[in-house]
Amino acid sequence: MFTVLVLLSMVFVAGFSAGVRNLTRFDIQWANALLTDMEWADTFLRKATMLLAFLGASQATYYRKHISIDVLTRMAPMKSRHMMHAAAGIIAGVIVLGLAFSLASAVKLSLSERPIEYEMLGEDGSKHVCDATPAELKNLEGLEVPTTFCGVRKVLGAFGIQAETPGAAFNLVVPLLFVIIALRFVGIGVASGVAVVQGEDAMRRLDDEEHARLAAVHAAVSGNLEEELPHEQPPAATGEQIAQGQAYTEGAQEGEVEHGDEDAHGDEDAHAHGDEYAQADEDVHGDEGADGAEQAERRKNEGEDKS
Repeated sequence: MFTVLVLLSMVFVAGFSAGVRNLTRFDIQWANALLTDMEWADTFLRKATMLLAFLGASQATYYRKHISIDVLTRMAPMKSRHMMHAAAGIIAGVIVLGLAFSLASAVKLSLSERPIEYEMLGEDGSKHVCDATPAELKNLEGLEVPTTFCGVRKVLGAFGIQAETPGAAFNLVVPLLFVIIALRFVGIGVASGVAVVQGEDAMRRLDDEEHARLAAVHAAVSGNLEEELPHEQPPAATGEQIAQGQAYTEGAQEGEVEHGDEDAHGDEDAHAHGDEYAQADEDVHGDEGADGAEQAERRKNEGEDKS
């Protein structure tokens, strides 16, 4: 959710800054003043891009999708695998904490650097423009105060952080996210170590929790894709297409009736020809039978005469 908010804020700031910059071409006074007040926008976009990169790294650490050499852990038995996870997690956490401390020192140095555009001379000497009183600002003509940054600077000051420039203030996200990543590594190591101490059931339960967490992420991504890409429905048929379909159906039915009549006539013709063939066969066999009877009678008479 936070990642989505960062992306939306980047889109809004980039679009708004571009719109104000285009208005300054028409010599609009309030647009010029607003553009001067939004000089932090470019720095914000660069730092927000870096923030998204670190957020992605933190999420990859949480789901154990960071770049790692897992040849031994894939081959090792369950207990040895969790022992390696415990050692690797704690060692990686300590290393990342060291990087965070080193980066925090560099950021602290950049926080103390005050460029001349943010500095002014007051009654008490040099001071930041955000710390100037209204009377001091009134005496300095042409000095533009970055109102938005001054508000952020006041909030950071409540936590004991004195930021001199917007860029230095945004650099605070680097050591902060390194600390978060380090805590994730340490958490992975401690959880694996505790599971090794508790026994095989605890190690198996830890594996099941990790698989369930990954399955939930995959299910959420698949559900979002199905919502964004719904199944396409076939287009509704027009009136002309419906009329053509009905005409085709009626023509097919008429063709079946005509073919049925032709088949019926064909059957009748076949029966008629069959009767003719049967009658002719009877006539032939009948004539043959009559001739045979006459010949038999003739032979009988000839035998009597000879006797």
